[in-house]
Amino acid sequence: MKIIIIGAGSVGSALAKSLVEENHEVTVIDNRKEILEELGRQSDLRTVCGVPCYPEVLFEAGAQDADMLAAVSANDEQNIIACQIASSLYKVKTKVARITSEAYLTEKELLFAPDAIDIDEVISPEHLVSDHIVKLVEYPGAKSLFEFDDMHVALLQVTAYYGGSLVGNPLSSIKDLLSYVDVNIVGIFRNGRAIQATPGTVIEAGDDVYFITDTSHIREVMSLLQNLENPYRRIMIYGGGVIGYTLARTLQKKYKVKLIEANRELAERLAQQLPNTMVLREENSLQELFESEQIDKTDFFIAVSNDDKNNITAAMMASSMGAKKTGVTIQKNEYLGVCSKNIDVTISPELSTLSALLTFIRHAEIKQVYSMRLGLSEAMEIVIHGNKDKSQLVGKTVSQIKLPQGTSICALMHNGISYINCSEHTIEDGDSVVIFLTNKDHIREIEKLVQPKES
Repeated sequence: MKIIIIGAGSVGSALAKSLVEENHEVTVIDNRKEILEELGRQSDLRTVCGVPCYPEVLFEAGAQDADMLAAVSANDEQNIIACQIASSLYKVKTKVARITSEAYLTEKELLFAPDAIDIDEVISPEHLVSDHIVKLVEYPGAKSLFEFDDMHVALLQVTAYYGGSLVGNPLSSIKDLLSYVDVNIVGIFRNGRAIQATPGTVIEAGDDVYFITDTSHIREVMSLLQNLENPYRRIMIYGGGVIGYTLARTLQKKYKVKLIEANRELAERLAQQLPNTMVLREENSLQELFESEQIDKTDFFIAVSNDDKNNITAAMMASSMGAKKTGVTIQKNEYLGVCSKNIDVTISPELSTLSALLTFIRHAEIKQVYSMRLGLSEAMEIVIHGNKDKSQLVGKTVSQIKLPQGTSICALMHNGISYINCSEHTIEDGDSVVIFLTNKDHIREIEKLVQPKES
């Protein structure tokens, strides 16, 4: 596909690199020459320097022949105008836009439609992140949680600790420990490296374990890997931007929420908009504020400001002063190594956005893509089409399918019923499968495998 990306920031650059690796023809537009030059050195793609929503700049980027435009700059208006011009002047078939402002999002069904502003898919990184954090609050101890809603299953990342009944035991003992629950261990990472998950593999304390199970059995499976934590009650949020506001608005319905914001005007506005959240202003010392607000009684502290360094500093201080669990959002990947050792939960808005974009862009009937481990691993739900003559999968049991190393079909849905341990199930036309890749380098092989052969 010929794809134009508007915006060479962290999201645009990550998307461009991912699409180039998947052999798409990519052009990136931005008005910052230095960033484009650096991106061009890193990946085999075209760059165009100029105002991204100007017609002549879009023409120079090849909009007249493009299959898709992904407008993911940090400027909502620029993204909206670029999509509309791409549609009106150049008839670009598919337009995706990153939109941040609530002013647009609250009216998106009316605004973004073929007979209005012609945008096919609207993506809000801030809402994606806040939704993810809410899920982690609901399941204390999980490091990440990805749901496949139609299948009623979820993929979780959990660190194994002493106290979990499976720790120190082989995977084959799961049936003895939890006989009434279907669970599939799809990935194990030890000291950052993937190890093969076989029946004889012994789980060690410190392993990062990825498993898939029915959403109703998440906590039972988590108990295999660590002592279950008590449900959270007290949440403290650092940062009153879009993520912080969206998060507080959702969590205040069930939890006792405090939100810290340094800017006086924003703090006053948030206090009016969030009647069930205690809004605190960071005036002098954050340490003094933590002491006065009894940070040691906080169940989960999450720093979601736009400044990575401030987020990390605040979370580490909260942890040292007694907060039970801490989390941060991180924009720059170079900080993730520091976070993994000192902070319980790290969330990348870049990866959340990339997952949503890839879901929309990918070939085949892909219903959902989740990118994880800095984009090195992936999970995706795919609908299989075809018959025995046209499909490499239809008519075969899952165990008969030859997959790349580190890749597995870990769940299957047939006629509305989901199966976790599906190795002996025969795939039929219309079935959905969840595929987990410990190494995303195999994505092209998987796409070829699931696509029906042409007549």
